[in-house]
Amino acid sequence: MPGALAGAAGAEPARVTRLQLGLNAGLTRLVVEASAPVEAELAAQPAGLGLTLSLSGPRWAAPPAQPSAAGLVAGLGLPVQHDGRTAIAIDLVEPAVVERAFRLDPQNGPLGSSGHRLVIDLRPADPQAYAVAFAAPVALPLPTAVDIAPPPAHAADRRRTIVLDPGHGGQDPGAISASGRHEKDITLAVALAMASRLRATGRYHVILTRDRDRFVRLNDRVALARKHEADLFLSIHADSLGGDRTTSGATVYVRADAASDPEAEALALRENRADQLAGGAAAAEVDDVVSILLDLASRDTARLSSRFAGLLTVAISDGIALRRNPLRAANFRVLSAPDVPSALLELGYLSNPGDEALLFSESGRNRLAAAAVAAIDSFFGAETQAGR
Repeated sequence: MPGALAGAAGAEPARVTRLQLGLNAGLTRLVVEASAPVEAELAAQPAGLGLTLSLSGPRWAAPPAQPSAAGLVAGLGLPVQHDGRTAIAIDLVEPAVVERAFRLDPQNGPLGSSGHRLVIDLRPADPQAYAVAFAAPVALPLPTAVDIAPPPAHAADRRRTIVLDPGHGGQDPGAISASGRHEKDITLAVALAMASRLRATGRYHVILTRDRDRFVRLNDRVALARKHEADLFLSIHADSLGGDRTTSGATVYVRADAASDPEAEALALRENRADQLAGGAAAAEVDDVVSILLDLASRDTARLSSRFAGLLTVAISDGIALRRNPLRAANFRVLSAPDVPSALLELGYLSNPGDEALLFSESGRNRLAAAAVAAIDSFFGAETQAGR
């Protein structure tokens, strides 16, 4: 025991080593990286529009954030240390609330190793929601979003309607692995496994955009979800990076006009060209009044999509490896329904032998299906649906 205590006493104190500010999937993201897990509080400033991030324990060793302003954040103050805590002032452009706040464990990647990270995602809110959310300091990380709730279930059918969309099919094989296996086959197999588990709960009405090897246009996939007034739409894919056999891990995407990164933009361009294999039809024009109404509806839908994507990312991480920065955004046509929360799951990389083996195995499919059910249950609050 004395030796253990001496070792603990000689251990280096925790240090904050990096502060990052930027945009991610339409949200404003602040990342605090440290040599140990970070505990924090976020509180409204007593005067003006802004927040104070208070970190307990770790010593500050990080340079100022680059950039110091982005999205909803007009500026970051210099860290102030007092009584063992470090406070950072966050000036806001408009009222905001925490959409997600979660921890990520250290990872090794192509850009080097990372420390323990606390990720804080902010989204716009009306002044009343901002006041309610920060009536008292908010302890971080958070298990769920502050004030976003999923849409109510239909009165006539208390089961939620989930549309699963296995990517590609028919004359469109999607990505092809080094051993010659097709993306269209694994997406269908995973979707069928997810559908089976969701139906077994008794809480969900599950519809698949295809249940066999056939081609379905992107617009028809979206239209099916809207026709059935789906509560959630999940599109399922697997990526490939050609000669790159090292990149691996699952990624979750939401729709945004501007992609979160060049790789996400390139992926969306590839997926959006799927209809060209069967002669894509032009999208129907929408008049101005309908366009305005759809835009209003899509704002809440985007927030719900972002929340589900965060829950899915967390659920997958329990049993499946994720890519670094696994939550991304791009302008995917298949996620364009303005009134259906939607996300796209890239299961992994068929160009990576380990991912290919996992995805084409029964155990891999079961783990992915279990993660999807856990995320969907969390999104809708499964405890409120027992017995439906």
